[in-house]
Amino acid sequence: MRTTPTAGPAPFQLAVLHALQGGRRHVYAGTVPASTKARRRAANKAARRARRVTRG
Repeated sequence: MRTTPTAGPAPFQLAVLHALQGGRRHVYAGTVPASTKARRRAANKAARRARRVTRG
C-alpha cells in the first residue's frame, strides 16, 4: 500500500481523460450523406429491437 500522496495524474492519464471528456464531436461529422445515416440508424434500431426480443 502506498503511504505518500502522489503529485497528480500522469500525462498519459490526463490524455485519456481529455479524450473521453472533451471534444464530443458528432459521430459522422458531416462526412456521410443523410440517406446513409438514416439507413444506418434504421438498421441499428432494428438490431436493438431484435436483441431486446431475444433477451426476453
